Amino acid sequence: MKPFSFFHKASILLTLCAIMVASNIYTLIPIYSVLSENLGIAESHVVIAGGLFTFFYACGLLSFGPVSDYTGRRKILVFGLLASAVATCAVGFSTGSFSLWITRAFQGLALATFASVAFAYSYDLFTARQRTILVVLINTGFLIAGIFGQVASAFLAEAFSWNAVFYFFAVVYFILFSAAFFLLKESPGHSVERKPLVTIFFQLLKEPRLMKCYLITFSLLFAIIAFYDAIGRFFAGPASDLLLIRLVGLIGATLSLFTGTLMDRWGELRTLMFGLAIGSSSAFILLFLQTTGALVILSIFFVSSISLVIPTVITMIGFYGRSQRAKALSLYSFVLMTGASLAPPVAAVLPFKGVMLLLALLFFFNIFLCISIKEKAFQSAKAG
Repeated sequence: MKPFSFFHKASILLTLCAIMVASNIYTLIPIYSVLSENLGIAESHVVIAGGLFTFFYACGLLSFGPVSDYTGRRKILVFGLLASAVATCAVGFSTGSFSLWITRAFQGLALATFASVAFAYSYDLFTARQRTILVVLINTGFLIAGIFGQVASAFLAEAFSWNAVFYFFAVVYFILFSAAFFLLKESPGHSVERKPLVTIFFQLLKEPRLMKCYLITFSLLFAIIAFYDAIGRFFAGPASDLLLIRLVGLIGATLSLFTGTLMDRWGELRTLMFGLAIGSSSAFILLFLQTTGALVILSIFFVSSISLVIPTVITMIGFYGRSQRAKALSLYSFVLMTGASLAPPVAAVLPFKGVMLLLALLFFFNIFLCISIKEKAFQSAKAG
C-alpha cells in the first residue's frame, strides 16, 4: 500500500484543525442560558462574551497573516494551536462576567492564528491542483464546524457541565498542536515589502478586482448565518424537524469537493457565478414556498452555493494578491467575519421573507460583480 505523502497528511491535519478551530465560534450559542445560570450572571453578559470573541477573532485574522510573512507560516500555525489550547482551557475556569469576557477575548485572538495563515501556507507549499483541493477541504471543515460546534457544545454541557465543553476542545487543540509540531514543515521564505500594514491593506482595497472579490466575500458568511437564523425564528414545527433542516445542509457542503473540477472545466469566474446563481435561486424560491420539505431541500442547495463560492473566491484573491497574498487573504478572513457579525441583528429585524429577498438580491448583485471582472484579466493574473 502506497504511504501517505506530506500533502495527504497535511490535508487531513489542516482539515481537522479547521473543524475544531471554527467550532468555537459556535459553542456559546446553545449554552447561553446554561452559562448564565451556572455563573450567576445575566444572559446578556454571555452574549457580550460572544461579541468579544468575534471582535478579537476578526482582529487576529487581520494580523496573523502579515505576521507570518516575517515569522514563517509554520510557527504561527503550530504555536497558535498551543495558545488556543491554553486559552480555551482558561474559558472553562471562568467564574463570572469579567473572567468570561477576558478568556473568550484571548481565545478568539488565539484561534485566529489558523485561517488566513493556513490559506497562505497552502499557496506556499503546494501545486495549483493540490492547493485547490486543500482550500476546498479547509472550507468544508469550516462549514461542518457550524453544526459540529453547536451539537458538541449542547451534548457535553448536558452530559457533564458547561466547563467540559472547553476542556474537551482544549485537549483537542493540544493533540493537534503535537501533531502539527512533528508533521508540518516550514514554507519557503520570500521577500517581504517593508510598508506599513495599513498602507498595504489600502493598496489591496484600491485594486478593483480585489475590491469586487471582497464585496462578494462580505456576503458569504452573512448569508449562511442570516439564512439559518431566519429559519430558526420562522419555523414553528417540532425541534426535531428544525435539527433535520440544519443537519441536511451538510450534504450541500459535499459540492465543494467538486470545486476544483468545475474550475478546471469552466474557469473560476463561471464557477463563481454558478454558485451564486444557486444561492440566489434557493432564497428566491423560499419567498413563495416554506413547507418543511422545501426548507430541507433548499437548505441543501443554499449551503451548496456557499461551499462552491468560498474556495473559488479564495483562489481568485490568492492570484490577485500576488506578492501580498498573505495580507490579501488576511483581509479576506476579516471581511468574511465582519459579514458574519452583522447577520444576526439583520435577521432579527427583518421578517423571514425579508431575509430571503435580501439574500436573493445580494447574490444577484454579486453575479453582476463577477460579470464586470474580465475573464482575460483574471487568466492574465493567474498566469503571472
